[in-house]
Amino acid sequence: MLRSYLQKRLIEIRKHHEGGATGEQVIAALTDLTDEVIERIYRDVLQEVPSIERWKFEDGLAVVALGGYGRGERSPYSDIDIMFLHRPSLGSEIQRTAGAILQHLWDAGFQVGHSTRTIHDCVAIGKKDLTVRTSLMEARFLVGSRVLFDQFRLRYQRKVIYHRPDLFVKAKIRSREAECEQYGTTIHLLEPHIKKSRGGLRDLHLLRWLAQIRYQTSSLDQLKQQGILSKQDHRALTGAQEFLWRVRNDLHFFAGRCQDSLAFEEQMRLAANRGYRDNPHLLGVEQFMQKYYDHTTAIAEITGRYLDLMTSKPVWRRLQDRLGRRRIDRSFLLSGGDLSILPEARAEVLGRGDRVLTLFSIAQKNGARLSVETQRLLTDVMERWTPDQFSGAESHAVFLSILSATGVAGALRGLHRFRILEQILPAFKRVRGLMQFNLYHKFTVDEHCLRAVEEAETIVRQDGLPARIFREVRRREILFLALLLHDLGKGLGGDHSREGAAIALETAQRLKLDSSATEQLEFLVGGHLGMTNVAFRRDLSDDAILVQFAKRVAAPETLKMLYLLTMADITAVGPGTLTAWKEDLLSELFTKTLEILTGDALVLAEEEKVKRIREQLQSRLRNLYAPEWLEGQLSSMTSRYLIATPPEQIVRDIGRVHNLEPRSVQVHAANDLERNLTEYGVYTFDDITPGIFYKITSVLASKGLQILSATITTWSNNVVVDTFQVQDPDFSGPPTPDRLQDIRDTIALVLQGRRDLEHPARADLRIRPVSPVFPRTAPVQVELDNSTSEKYTIVEVFAPDRTGLLSVIAQSLFVLGLSIQTAKVATHLDQIVDIFHVVDQAGQKIVDPDRIRHLKQTLTQEIGRFLETSRVQ
Repeated sequence: MLRSYLQKRLIEIRKHHEGGATGEQVIAALTDLTDEVIERIYRDVLQEVPSIERWKFEDGLAVVALGGYGRGERSPYSDIDIMFLHRPSLGSEIQRTAGAILQHLWDAGFQVGHSTRTIHDCVAIGKKDLTVRTSLMEARFLVGSRVLFDQFRLRYQRKVIYHRPDLFVKAKIRSREAECEQYGTTIHLLEPHIKKSRGGLRDLHLLRWLAQIRYQTSSLDQLKQQGILSKQDHRALTGAQEFLWRVRNDLHFFAGRCQDSLAFEEQMRLAANRGYRDNPHLLGVEQFMQKYYDHTTAIAEITGRYLDLMTSKPVWRRLQDRLGRRRIDRSFLLSGGDLSILPEARAEVLGRGDRVLTLFSIAQKNGARLSVETQRLLTDVMERWTPDQFSGAESHAVFLSILSATGVAGALRGLHRFRILEQILPAFKRVRGLMQFNLYHKFTVDEHCLRAVEEAETIVRQDGLPARIFREVRRREILFLALLLHDLGKGLGGDHSREGAAIALETAQRLKLDSSATEQLEFLVGGHLGMTNVAFRRDLSDDAILVQFAKRVAAPETLKMLYLLTMADITAVGPGTLTAWKEDLLSELFTKTLEILTGDALVLAEEEKVKRIREQLQSRLRNLYAPEWLEGQLSSMTSRYLIATPPEQIVRDIGRVHNLEPRSVQVHAANDLERNLTEYGVYTFDDITPGIFYKITSVLASKGLQILSATITTWSNNVVVDTFQVQDPDFSGPPTPDRLQDIRDTIALVLQGRRDLEHPARADLRIRPVSPVFPRTAPVQVELDNSTSEKYTIVEVFAPDRTGLLSVIAQSLFVLGLSIQTAKVATHLDQIVDIFHVVDQAGQKIVDPDRIRHLKQTLTQEIGRFLETSRVQ
């Protein structure tokens, strides 16, 4: 009966929500409904107590709401937390009564957190446990003895809430920071937790908890009335709170359960429900999320300022600050690490762009932070900034000096926070809170660009080639400016690199950069994907490809900047994105290109290069093998194999081939701990079975391995030497010997025809039983490139990422009569890009237009069929 009543009322409240009720109205209605039910249950349970005993409960028991329910913020399917506050005299009787009330609540469908405590218990545990202390601060009387509750409230405030408040404030701030480490330290996560991520409802809760300690009220309205919270901040916080309340209510109602994660599919649904429509350059969901980030940014910034105010410094620290005060640049005061504007200089500083930038430059150079009062002043005026205020030569000079000093990222974050960066770089305003609606990036465009600057600064503190190259860069301001601008072309509808190049040119002209810096900046932004495209998708042993790339880059200094930009860009996408394998490829491309640009590389004719390699190997190995056999192997090796394969690897390959029996298969496996991958080498003869490559890739896919790259070689004596670099998602560290042996055995058995292949679509299900919902998956695209390589046709396949896809493509190419020389797999946003260097059966490139058309059509159809099969299964 009670359950059906609750369901009926919940439906009514949901209709009220869908009809446009505010978030505050809905949570108030839900709170009132819960209060009503608990009061009814309490009275019904008490009616079952003999009348002669009932007075003990009426005087000695109070049912109290705690936590979010105590604040009066009951979301549709959030838990409720209640406490049975009782006098010690009730003894064991309280357990029977509390148990009866809880049973009714459970039967009605509530998820209930509960406790049974005396006033003494509350004081004792409140002093020890930070979470309980906070929860009891929000205690709200529901039903029972009001006298008992008031006694608890008075004693708890005196003994706990206002006892050693500084320790509580610091502890709660530390606890919130730890929570953000788990749920997101940045506001700009693409799938945020609306309660616990940075800028979420929990930041508002923290502000109210600490306000209760410092100002004896947790009400935002009362804080405004007391002059503690400005009208502007009050308006921003209440508006953001209402937005998040309404979103949270919607998430709960739609899921039919507690749901606080704002996943992609929920974002799309909410955007559509709120009337956001796609336009040519910006999806409706992206517009909705920009609104979300506006609100969460306001929460994070305002609460951060007030938390600083509520965190008191020790007396000795305040004395030290006072003694260490000093004036800087006639307008600023540095005191204890805080930088402020002198009162008499505020009008002048805030009215001139170059003086505002000087404020941030001084803070940067001194490792200082802006004082709370200075932050408030900047907040008050930031909506009135105009680009004209920051367009003078003085402003540009200070901005460029910020980019060339230490601590660039911190200064830029401050400029972005107070809407200054977008006055200097107007394109930055458009990408504020602009989400990148794909499964590759983890952050919004503005956050990603700022993180890229941070990652570049991190490089110099590390060891290795990138750090050394960073120290050699002469004009770091151009590198950091390129990092800031590199993705600002997103959301404009066209190729974001091309759009970004136009923005870079406009920026260079705005900042009055010289022609050399302008050309460099335009190239870096417009070509910021160029290095990844070559390193991850081209054969780095091909001199022609390296020379082409070197010609595009043109100058060693530009190459160094592009290398660092690429490393920082990939790292800033998210944790673990720049793998050791990717870093090795980028460093190899950088080193080889630098040698060409500086004239250190000796680019020999292929015949001469192959001749030298064979002679060196002959000299090294002539005492280990029969001369005729060794000469036969060396002369059988393809030119590409000799040039592309490190000498030590060739030596190992020769040793393994020496032991290879006819109709046999050898499979070797080795874990590369430094690069976090496993390399499988397969040795056999090409007459053992048709389609060797696609069968090997099918085995690897069936085992759930992610193939990073593959090199396929068949010598003229029919020896097959295939190498695969893979990662094994089943293991967080290196795969075990048993795992390696299992895969080795399976490859050998399949090639020998002693075990059947598993269908690749079934392999995909092993890894991903549920495909992520994602609306912007581009169609399958197959491209052929005959201009980059002199010897091979390069086949590029863009498709959604699926385990087993590589083997499907390999099988299709085999059926089409093509021989694969190398294969690489690169991640491109939410898709993979499989790259194949192929020739026909005569060893020639594919140039016939009809054959090219047939190849593209066949591949597209086969891939589409595989993707559909894997989706259905």
